[in-house]
Amino acid sequence: MSARDPREVLRAHGLWSKKHFGQNFLIAPDAPTRIAAAGGAGPDDVAFEIGPGVGTLTHALAERAGRVVALEYDFELVPVCRKELADAGNVEVCCGNVLDVDWDAEAERAGRPLVIYGNVPYHLSTDIVTGLLDAPGAWRRACFLLQREFAVRAAAAPGDKQCSALSAAVALQCHATIAFELGAADFHPAPKVDSAVLVLERRATPAAEVPDPKAFRTIVRALFAQRRKMARKALKAVHPNPEALLAEAGLEPTRRGETFTLDELAALSRAWAAPA
Repeated sequence: MSARDPREVLRAHGLWSKKHFGQNFLIAPDAPTRIAAAGGAGPDDVAFEIGPGVGTLTHALAERAGRVVALEYDFELVPVCRKELADAGNVEVCCGNVLDVDWDAEAERAGRPLVIYGNVPYHLSTDIVTGLLDAPGAWRRACFLLQREFAVRAAAAPGDKQCSALSAAVALQCHATIAFELGAADFHPAPKVDSAVLVLERRATPAAEVPDPKAFRTIVRALFAQRRKMARKALKAVHPNPEALLAEAGLEPTRRGETFTLDELAALSRAWAAPA
């Protein structure tokens, strides 16, 4: 059974999109299949879907993955999603908040690293990606439908002007790519921005030598919180003598943090974490 148009499903149940939940339902007919394929889930995988809504993407995942766990926050949509997927015997629809998910526990329950999907609201995007980076052994691949601007920033490499603290953390642990883009007309209701599908493939080992991930996050957050300032000024928030710190890492104090490569950011975090 193929997925019905979300607008039809919502009308049938007397429901509507909830702006305060950031709900924009995917209505482009071919998009669910393309997203499912981009995430790379196969018959041996457990796919975990964040925010299935009325099951539009879930149908496509059920055809590819061995099992699908779909977590929906809106309690009114949970029975609707279950009804729409009644013929899919490999799908479990649950009600809950993704920010409460213990990813390591979910992977243990699945018996393998997860493949994670989601049409993610903008206000949760950073928290969700950061949560996954904090549980690197719990998943092998993630595929998210996001606001285009956020997706492009998350995929930017250190040294790129689009790079942010989040994208530096992503680059350390993942290969990040933009699979394809979608326009406002592909959603109901139509958002004011375009969207993109971001694919994160977890690296077997970090891309740079970072013994202390917390130190790395501290450094990149300080640098990118004041990205237009020279590094010697931006780092005053986390170190009493930024120029000495930068010298120890072999970096010019007048450079801006957005110009540093991943290896340079890693060297700076090692210097910051080193015993005095």
